[in-house]
Order: sequence, then C-alpha cells, then structure tokens
Amino acid sequence: MRWEAVREQRQLRLCHEGEAVLSLPLDQGGRYRLVAPDVPGIDAVIAALESVPGVAVLPADGGLLGAMTVSANLSLALSYGVEVDAQARRDWDHTLRLAFKLCGVSEERQRTLAREQPMRMERQERWLAGFMLQLMRPPELLVFDRAFTGLSRRQADTVIALVSVYHEFHPFRPTLFVDLDAHGLPEIPQCRGTVELGAESTEVQTCPC
Repeated sequence: MRWEAVREQRQLRLCHEGEAVLSLPLDQGGRYRLVAPDVPGIDAVIAALESVPGVAVLPADGGLLGAMTVSANLSLALSYGVEVDAQARRDWDHTLRLAFKLCGVSEERQRTLAREQPMRMERQERWLAGFMLQLMRPPELLVFDRAFTGLSRRQADTVIALVSVYHEFHPFRPTLFVDLDAHGLPEIPQCRGTVELGAESTEVQTCPC
C-alpha cells in the first residue's frame, strides 16, 4: 500500500497508488476526515502526511517528551528556531492562559499542569497539553491521529469542543481527522468532506473539496 502526500502551492494532495484521494486547501480553514479500516492503513497515511513541511500530527498521547514538565515542553517547542525576548514570552503566556481558559481549564489547574510530566498524566490531559502546543504554533495543516480511539462519548465531545477553540484562534488553518473505522465514531461538526477507505484500501470516496 503506497501513500504519498504532496504540496502544490496552496493545496495538499494525498494520493494512493498514484491516484488522488484527498485535496485540501491550506488557507481556507475547515475540518476534514479520513477513515481507514485498519491500523496499517492509518500508519501509512500518517507517515505520508507528516513528511510534508507545514503539516503537524497530533497523536492520541499528545506527542510531548514524557520526562520533561509540560511547561518545559512548551517553552522548548515555542522557542525552537526563533529569537525570544521578554515581550514575546509575555505574549505567549497571555495567549496560553487565554487558550486554557477557553478550553475550560482553571487557573489553579493550569499552574499544577505546568509542573507535571506527561508520562505521569492521564491520556486526555497529555493530549490537551500537546494540543495547546499546536494552538500556540499552528501548522498549515493539523492532523489529529486517532483522537477518538478508546474515548467515551463524553470524552469525544470534549475533543470536538477543543478543536472548535483551535478554529476560533486560527480560522484559516485546516484540520484533518484520521480515524480508525469503528462503530459509534463521532460526527465532526461542519466537516467539509470525508474520505472512507475500502477494506482493501483500494476504493476511495473522494472528498468534495
């Protein structure tokens, strides 16, 4: 199974065996979804997507360094490759507090969360910490890798609500949900298109983008 993701000006095209499956505009925002029937199919799609500059993949575990505190993870990632002065740090701190507040995290919990190590946190909070990093430094395309796997309906609704916050901050940055096909997979509100891969990963429904 051969997947390839290529960027062409302001479009990202995902192809399978040379055939275009999905075409996403990178400057119009919106939510999209790709559903695969098996884990190898998802792994192949994710590998193709994350090879493209400007694409970031947020895994279910948040993707942060487990042994560093959340605060250290965010500081390291936000300052990587850029010059940071005191004013920039104050701006980041203000934006981060606002983002946490919009996501329903109290100021007290923000302070304790900053001191925790991801490897000692519950999955949803690890995901939230990784999500905050993407919100602070948004990629051109943010991919949610199996964000709903193993979650209850209520937990899935929380993830969907948090993604709405991301689009409030970055209305022109698209997001793509890559999900494992399963019974009860939650709907994505205002989803602009869905690609469903066949059981043999050969038949696709092209997203009407």
